[in-house]
This record gives sequence, structure tokens and C-alpha cells, in this order.
Amino acid sequence: MKIKNLPLIIVSASVLVFSSFVAFYPTGAPAGYTGSPGDGKNCTDCHTGTASNVSGWITSNIPAEGYLPGHTYQITATNNITGSGKYGFEVSPQNNSGALLGTLAAGSNNQLVGNNKYVTHVSASSSLNSWTFSWTAPVAGTGNVTFYGAFARNKPGPVRLSTLTVSELAVPAPAGPIAGNSSVCSPGSSNYSISSINGATGYLWTVPTGATITSGQGTTSVSVSFGNNAVSGTISVYGTNAAGNGSPSNLSVTVNHTADLPATPTGPSLVDLSVTTSTEYVTSGSANADSYQWEISPAEAGAVSSNGLTATVLWGSYLGNAAIRVKAVNGCGESNWSEAVLTQVVNTTGITNSSASRLVIFPNPDQEYSNSLCPGCRR
Repeated sequence: MKIKNLPLIIVSASVLVFSSFVAFYPTGAPAGYTGSPGDGKNCTDCHTGTASNVSGWITSNIPAEGYLPGHTYQITATNNITGSGKYGFEVSPQNNSGALLGTLAAGSNNQLVGNNKYVTHVSASSSLNSWTFSWTAPVAGTGNVTFYGAFARNKPGPVRLSTLTVSELAVPAPAGPIAGNSSVCSPGSSNYSISSINGATGYLWTVPTGATITSGQGTTSVSVSFGNNAVSGTISVYGTNAAGNGSPSNLSVTVNHTADLPATPTGPSLVDLSVTTSTEYVTSGSANADSYQWEISPAEAGAVSSNGLTATVLWGSYLGNAAIRVKAVNGCGESNWSEAVLTQVVNTTGITNSSASRLVIFPNPDQEYSNSLCPGCRR
């Protein structure tokens, strides 16, 4: 009897082993069945059926621009398989080699398995099909992370595979060259701009002392006003995002000021055309001046020539008072006219010194009449 029943016992044992292998896991999937390249297996090993790819079954609150290293985010896995039966899932964040990236922490109705590398359901249910758990992002420089997930329902039944790939938020790329004037006038204004910086969500500009950003801070283009007290310096900009600041770009700017008012010219206050036909006038100069412009008035008094600190007046035939003044000039404009120096222009040609000691009038008037007009006079 025992020998006759042996095949039945062997068959029964085989059925039990197979049944155990294909049994549905109501208290969580075993580790290593996400369908990732590193795992190489998915839930069809137990649920049979067919595995097909779907999108959007793994979601997160990670910003579109990427995760921040060391920050914790919420990941949600949702089983949308239709039909009847209990829902189950398994998810793991891995690289292509199957290494765990970041750190998992279980949430409500889910648990960690496989040395905390996988998250799966605690108790399969025909009504609960969505699970949320925490993920702390790995260290900086990890790069893209892919969440691999397998979803099953019933046995035999369909199996669905879904992924979510998130990128690492790195600091912005270095800023490119700044376009704009490297030499400006004060007071005055100028515009500066750069091309968009990869990864930047904002831009931070700085300007020299005495200059002010009047518009555009936080963007790729700014308007800068250079006040009277502005000094030469550097305009700088770099990109910013939640991960930090990128490398800046710098532009050296020379601030040129309008020339100051020149000092009142000095020179002769009296010119005698019988002695000289030209004279010189001098100013002590003006800060920021590149050259000087001289003027004489009235214009018929003569001609003044110079673009420096000393001017020569070539006198004409005009007699009277003449005024000579000067103003400073540079690339930013002109100063006001200085106070004028006044010069009296005379001509003593033909005039000699003479004196008369006595005036005699003929005919000689009557003595009495004459004495009445000139007491003490004698004939």
C-alpha cells in the first residue's frame, strides 16, 4: 500500500510546492519583483498573466525642475488595474544596475522589504489601490533616479509595470557674457543683459557703488542708473535656484563724470593796442575735463583760440571792455561757462603829454570887468 500510494504522495507534494510558489501575497510582495533592469523579475512570476507597461501610476510632489539632495518627498503608487480581486504593488528607486538610490520610509498601509530597498502593501485589499510613502533624495551628484513599480490584481491576472524618473536639481550653469556699455556717463543710465542660464529660476545682479538697478532685477535684463556719486566698478550677474547659485559673469564699467566748472581765467585787465595785439589768459582747469572751449565777447573785440588751459586773444580794433570766459568739455558733455575776466581795451597811439602854463585872451577885456571875473588878474 505504501509503495502504491507513493506516486500520489509525490504528486501531492509537488502541487503544494507549486501552489506555494504561485500563491498570491496578501501581506506584501517579496523583494526584487519591480521589473527593473537590476531586478529582472516582476509579479508575473507569482500572478502569472501578462506584464505590460503603463505610465503615470507612480507620482510624486517632486518639483518639475528636480529633487534637492537630502530633501524628503512623498511618492504615491496607484494600482489602476480593472476587474475584480485584491490590489498589490511593489516600488523601488534604483539605478540601471539595481542599486537603491535614496532612502525609503513606509507610510500608511505599506511596508519596507528587502533590507528597506522595496516598498509594498501590508494587506492586499479589493478597495485600497493607492499607497503613499516617503523618499529622501540621495547625495548631490547622483543624477537621475528612476522609481520602478510592478502592480498586480488577482491570480491569474494582468500585471502592469510603471516608472517615474526624476532629475537632480543642480545649481545653475555659469552665466554667459554680459552685453552692455563698459564706459558710461554720470549722471546717466544704461541697459545690460545676458542669455538665459540653464537651470536658473532667477537672476541676481549687482552694480558699482552709486549706481542703482531701476528695473529688471531677477531677470536676464536690467536698466542701471548711474548717479552723480557713481564710481567705476563691476557689474555682475549669476543664476539662482533652490539648489544654490551658479558662477557669476562680470563686466568692468568705467564711470565718467561731466566736467566740473573751470576756474575764472586770469590775464591782463588792461590792453593797449598801441603796445600789443595779442595777450594770453589762463585757467587752472577742471576735474574730468578732456579739453576746454574759450569765448570772448563782444565778438568784434577779437579772436580767442585754444582747447587747453591757456588761450591767446588776437585783438581787433575794438575799444572798450571785453569779457573772456571758458568751459570744460569731455565725452559726457560740457560744463557751464566760468566767470569771465574783464579786460579794458584802449589805444594810446598819437596821444602825448603836454601842459600850458598860461592862457592869454585877446583882446584883453576891461580891467574892471576882467577883475570881476578874475579877481587878482592883471593886465
